[in-house]
Amino acid sequence: MNRISKGKACTVNPMVVALVAMMIAFPIVPGLQTEARADGAGAFVGGMIAAHVIGGAVRRDQVRTAAAVETANNSRQQAAPAPAAAAPQTQEQKMQQLDKLAAGGYIPPAEYKARKKAIVDGN
Repeated sequence: MNRISKGKACTVNPMVVALVAMMIAFPIVPGLQTEARADGAGAFVGGMIAAHVIGGAVRRDQVRTAAAVETANNSRQQAAPAPAAAAPQTQEQKMQQLDKLAAGGYIPPAEYKARKKAIVDGN
């Protein structure tokens, strides 16, 4: 059974509704002796209702916590910035890098000349 309370849908167990209605109706019914019912059944039913209410509150809290964790995980994934694309190097920067490679002995003189020609030609 669903009902709307303050704009939110609430699930109400029909068994709990029936128990509460019976507890309210019994004292009103003429001819019933209240002393005969004073054997602890009211405490039992009250305990059942309290357990149901507390259990529902715990379940709702678990659902809210799971939703909050999921939202936090999603926002953390979305907040990670994408790596910035490297800006293209100018001819001067390419020549400086090539000079460092040649000065360090990482490339032979023939390759240095070939790469330098490619940079000057615009490749």
